[in-house]
Amino acid sequence: MIKSRFKSFGIIASLLALFSACNSGNSGNSEKITNVSFREEWFPSACFAGDMMAANEAAKEYNISIKVEPGAEDVDPVKLVIAGTNNFGVAGGDRILTANNTGADLVVLAAINFKSPTCFIALKKNNVLAPKDFENKTVGVMTGNNTEYVYRSLVSKAGLDAKKIREIEAPFDLATFITGTYDVRPAFAYDEPVSLDLQNIPYTTVKPEDYGVNFIGPVIFAKRSYVEKNKELVQKFINSMCKGWQSALANPEKAITHLKEFDQNIDKDRELKSLLKGKEYFEGEDGKPLFLSNQRWDLFVSELVNLKLVPQNSKNATCFDNSFVTNFYANNK
Repeated sequence: MIKSRFKSFGIIASLLALFSACNSGNSGNSEKITNVSFREEWFPSACFAGDMMAANEAAKEYNISIKVEPGAEDVDPVKLVIAGTNNFGVAGGDRILTANNTGADLVVLAAINFKSPTCFIALKKNNVLAPKDFENKTVGVMTGNNTEYVYRSLVSKAGLDAKKIREIEAPFDLATFITGTYDVRPAFAYDEPVSLDLQNIPYTTVKPEDYGVNFIGPVIFAKRSYVEKNKELVQKFINSMCKGWQSALANPEKAITHLKEFDQNIDKDRELKSLLKGKEYFEGEDGKPLFLSNQRWDLFVSELVNLKLVPQNSKNATCFDNSFVTNFYANNK
């Protein structure tokens, strides 16, 4: 009888210990999962790599769920974030500044590319090796696109004679460039060059950053009111994104696998090549993905002011807040 009681007590004690262990193991995840939405600027591509890792893996560590929504030609992340349809968005920094100078109150929180991936490509046979070689050539321009602003700044800083350059409107498609309708076109360093590589078409590249052009790539932004009311949540989101991009650069194949799961239409081989080719743009200032210093932001603003795209005022500085990214790296050394 006594032996039976000890046996029963032992079973009960084991169950209590197991229950306690389960509770202890879940204590860190007892917090309610919070949903946030993130609107991309364009169609799914290697630019989503870190975001995919954040949404599928890193976000779980911070008890948030990130809904990534793709962009398109007729989708405007700026308008959607202003309207409250999405909590966070991706867009060119120039668009955030322009919106703020016309009444919006948006805050830039991080930079997908700490330096602009905009470059200029030419078929190798055209022997375009430097900006000076644009003269007496036909240059494709995408009017109103941020690549146009990079081009205008390059023409100015390289001291080119604009009268010697014939400009035409360049389509997104590479076909007319390849057939020689024009000589030079804007490109993203990890996009169009990959397409040319896959077709074994030799080309040359001119990088504006080598000639003193200080633009940045797409940025992550949100409404100021949302940031001020949800600082802890914003920090969790930025933590997830920073970890996501760290993981994507360390495990590119895994990141592209998540991208393929997100959109079955992507070409895994091409997007993997794109991610690897763009590493120097995605790895962040000082090797910290998503980090952008105040100094680089100020240089970028100066470019836009010089081009008369935005007026010189205090809004240009106060709409940039890298404290959340800085906090992440301070706590994850």
